[in-house]
Amino acid sequence: MNKKWIIALVIVAVIVVVGVIFAALYFQTYNNLVKLEVTVDETWADVEAVLQRRFDLIPNVVNSAKLYIEYEGSILENITRLRSQWAEAQASGDENAIVDASNNLAEEIYQFRVTVEAYPDLKSSAIVQDLITELEGSENRISTERIRYNDAVGDYNSARRSFPANLWASGWGFEAREFFEATSGADSPPAV
Repeated sequence: MNKKWIIALVIVAVIVVVGVIFAALYFQTYNNLVKLEVTVDETWADVEAVLQRRFDLIPNVVNSAKLYIEYEGSILENITRLRSQWAEAQASGDENAIVDASNNLAEEIYQFRVTVEAYPDLKSSAIVQDLITELEGSENRISTERIRYNDAVGDYNSARRSFPANLWASGWGFEAREFFEATSGADSPPAV
């Protein structure tokens, strides 16, 4: 064979090998960026899911705790009110008023005792503690998902800016993603 033909074949072989390596690198880089971008989108969806959970859960828990605290308070208010009525009836000396007030007070105390016996752990402080636990749990879930999101954004942005992806990423439509940042005033605890 002629030397020129051998040199031409070697050049063509080198071009083909370089083209195959370039194509493999090109498609591997693209697929890696797609995978990382999907991970960023998935982790953001997780952040939104726990934020929605907090949005749905917290008002219900707070309202339940308020209602229960009001219920417990109303029982004690009724007993206190009926005790005052009994004391007024006692002071007036009216036997019918004393009997009525006494019966009403006895009935309310009986209902209270039955309720307490049926539910010995019936305490507002336990309800409030459960509320605090739910709030802490929701905030911990949100914090965890925000951290995962920021990790995914860091991996994506790093891959996007690394060679050779930085040559093609913008042309492929892979734009930099923003990290989740705390809003101003987030250093103060929220009011419930």
